[in-house]
Amino acid sequence: MKCPYCEKEIHLTLVRDSEYPEYREPGRTSNSGFGIGEGFCPSCDGFIVLFQEGNWHGEGSGGLDVAQESIIYPRYANPLSVDPIVPAMYKAEIREAYAVNSVSPKASAAISRRLLQSLLQNEYKINKNNLSKEITEFVNLSGIPSYITDAVDAIRRIGNLAAHPTKSTNTGEIIDVEPGEAEWLLEILAALFDFTFVQPEKLRARKEALQEKLDSISARKKEFDK
Repeated sequence: MKCPYCEKEIHLTLVRDSEYPEYREPGRTSNSGFGIGEGFCPSCDGFIVLFQEGNWHGEGSGGLDVAQESIIYPRYANPLSVDPIVPAMYKAEIREAYAVNSVSPKASAAISRRLLQSLLQNEYKINKNNLSKEITEFVNLSGIPSYITDAVDAIRRIGNLAAHPTKSTNTGEIIDVEPGEAEWLLEILAALFDFTFVQPEKLRARKEALQEKLDSISARKKEFDK
């Protein structure tokens, strides 16, 4: 499993584990059971509580064969890691969208659509007051790699913006989402952050480092030529 705090793959050793058979109404049989497990991440020592479901074997003090388990504490997974170079206003929005996705994909998608529109308007100076039209203008910009434009353009198809125009004109409204739409929006925003903020900064740093080396070589050459 992945730790919800440090996001490392871990094996959680439970320090407390309570198991129970499913309540059975008179005359009804059931071999289902559930359990609550508690433990600490071996990497960061974060406290984790699991809800377990599976098959109950035996009577009375039997046991649970765990089939699946889910984290119930902490309530939300650790927010998405975002590069420090990304402006704070965008960072806060995508972390919120990521945090609520497991609870409400509708709310997550609404936050992501609003964030996408802000990104297109503020960073690419595209302002049509309609997300679908802004996406069209963005994908037609020169200098944007196809893997970015194709992915952003797919938002219109996955979100079915033509059939749901309110998603374009009122991006923050919480309405039904298509299967996988909320997750796709988060992935596209992460890719856009990388292209818009992270890669240009890395390129700038590489250019500066190269220029410093060239200046150093030039200075040494001048000393040698004296």
